[in-house]
Amino acid sequence: MARYNVCSLSRRTIWVDAIHYGLEQLARTNPGWSYSIESLVRESETVPHLSLLDLTTQQSVCVESFPVSGPRMLILVHASQRRMIKQLFEQTRCSILCVDEHAFNFREIIESSMRNKRFLSPFIREVTAEDAPCEDKIILTEAENKVLSFIREGKSGVEISQALFRSQKTVSSHKRNIMRKFGVRDDLGLKKKLLAMSESKYG
Repeated sequence: MARYNVCSLSRRTIWVDAIHYGLEQLARTNPGWSYSIESLVRESETVPHLSLLDLTTQQSVCVESFPVSGPRMLILVHASQRRMIKQLFEQTRCSILCVDEHAFNFREIIESSMRNKRFLSPFIREVTAEDAPCEDKIILTEAENKVLSFIREGKSGVEISQALFRSQKTVSSHKRNIMRKFGVRDDLGLKKKLLAMSESKYG
């Protein structure tokens, strides 16, 4: 029997109970599938498939303090917390669920966590898409496109300059222009932006 393990990192709330109820309904309609929800305070050797963190009552958040990170961390937020939503989207790889919407599928949350893929509910995708530069609308020069292709491959500035027979200063200049056009300030921001664009393009 397949067993799906969930760890709640928050105290019991109406929204955590709602997740519990949704999983219960899923278990009832899928014989052979079951689940468990345990609290962080309980010691368990079982590695959770999904960790829940309810931030619906928070005004601000410090992502560095999260006990778990990555797509298998599901953060619960309200639609009114737009600033926090954008911060979570940009600064983490956590999955995000807006508790105010009903057009999402519990099965999709489970499948995403099992594949270690980020889940974003429809409202979250809509909010984060508003400020995200669309790759199709960004115009890069031929030289910038060449540099970008090497960046996507994980090449360093030195490797790119050698491959293109250009100075490191020239490559750095192209890279700064790319970052400016993508609306990011550093290498980490550029990597996250390229990853987000890749996920958006290929599902």
